Order: sequence, then structure tokens, then C-alpha cells
Amino acid sequence: MPPKSAVERSKHRDEIDDLLLEGKSPRFVSAWLENTYNEHISHTAINNYRKNKLNVPKEVAIEYKKKRDNEKKQEKKSSQKKKKMVNKFLGDLEILDVIINDSYDPGIDIKRLEHDPEVDQVQVENLKLKKRDQAIKGINAKTNILKNDDTNIEVNINNNFDDLFSEEDILRFIDESDFIEENTE
Repeated sequence: MPPKSAVERSKHRDEIDDLLLEGKSPRFVSAWLENTYNEHISHTAINNYRKNKLNVPKEVAIEYKKKRDNEKKQEKKSSQKKKKMVNKFLGDLEILDVIINDSYDPGIDIKRLEHDPEVDQVQVENLKLKKRDQAIKGINAKTNILKNDDTNIEVNINNNFDDLFSEEDILRFIDESDFIEENTE
């Protein structure tokens, strides 16, 4: 470890620091020490101390670079998190597209069922409503994902079919429609 400089050994180091940080020149500080405390430290020693130990611009530059590097790291982390969420929502939208498209093409020839005298037409209509409801729910979900703060569109369908069919009828129809789908493929 190199020996300490004359400024570092001085009893008046705090005052020397204050004067240098106030912008006083090394010559002024040297003269001030001589006149005030009868302490002799050359202006060259004070200048070397200022450049090596009290170099504020250098410290500012170092700290600024650290701060910018940290900001860049944080920005990169935020960007990666955002990209992950974007990819998740893209995947969700693709799944919703499949659900919506499947609801328009149920895999059952509904036209054939509509004209089949052996099939209960109420069940056919319920199947159509179920598929439409599935499409509407998919569209609502897509709308919620794609909405921004300026626009919020909500589709609300209230078909009041609860008055026409009991829950038992609806559940039976759903079970039968699943059976029909399986047997028509």
C-alpha cells in the first residue's frame, strides 16, 4: 500500500476537501493552509490529490455509466416480460379462433338434422344456440384480450331460454348432442 499523501495526512483534510469542492484552485488552498494554519502543502500535491482522490467528474461519469447500465438491464428484463405476455396472449387468441371457427362449423350437418323427421327439432335449435353461444363467448374473450383503454365493447346476449326449458332438458340435450356428434363423424 503506497504511503498517504500530505493532504490525506493533514489535520485539515475536511477543510481542504470543502475548498476544492467549492471550486478553489490548488494554489489558493495551498496559500490558505500556509496563512491560516502555517501548514505547508504544495499546490502540486493538492492538485494530485484532487485528480486522484477527489475527482468528482470522474466519479460522476462512473456512477452515470452504472446507472445507465442498470436502466438498460431493467429495460431488457421488462421487454422480455412483455414479450412473454404478448406470446401468451397470441396463443390465447389462436385458441379462441379455433373455438369460434368450430362453433360455426360444428362437425354435424345441421341442415340434414333440420330436415330429419326422426330428430327432435327443439334439440336441433338448441344445438344451434349452443354453438352460437360458444362463438359469442369466444368473440367476447377475444374482445377482452384485444381491447385497449379507449374502447371496451361487450356483447351481452340474453336469450331467456330458461323459461322454455328446464335445466334437466338442457343437460339431456347437451348429452344427446355430444352423442350425435360422436356418431356422425
